[in-house]
Amino acid sequence: MADFNLVLVSGVATRNASLRQRRSGIAKAEFSLEVDRPFTRASGAPVSDLFLVDVYGPLAEWCAEEVTEGTRLLLVGTLNKESYVTRHERREHMIVIKCKYLRVVDSREIDFGDLSLDELRQDDWEDTIVCEYLALLTDMVDPINRR
Repeated sequence: MADFNLVLVSGVATRNASLRQRRSGIAKAEFSLEVDRPFTRASGAPVSDLFLVDVYGPLAEWCAEEVTEGTRLLLVGTLNKESYVTRHERREHMIVIKCKYLRVVDSREIDFGDLSLDELRQDDWEDTIVCEYLALLTDMVDPINRR
């Protein structure tokens, strides 16, 4: 079996998706996604992560029309390490989420059920917490549950 690389995030787009055509002719959209963490700093300020998201093909074209700043999204993809050369000729690296599945969600759809914030804040999770997250994902993407 091959290694497994999968990431699931929900968050808010911080800018409109931009669309361009790659040299190969495949459409590529890019946007950034802010994902809140389930805790705050000692000062009370919220903590979040910002991710760059790349989307390809027909999904990229959909993104260009539907993903605008402030759109709440559910995204499933892979983590990829990319490198580039800065204008100062230094090689830099960044982590990008390559989106494989994306949909707009209403914040009311994200219901953590029996999970408490204390459980989400733990440094290690029991099997049951992982199963709860997977069940949440299943409920959110199942077309029957979305009716």
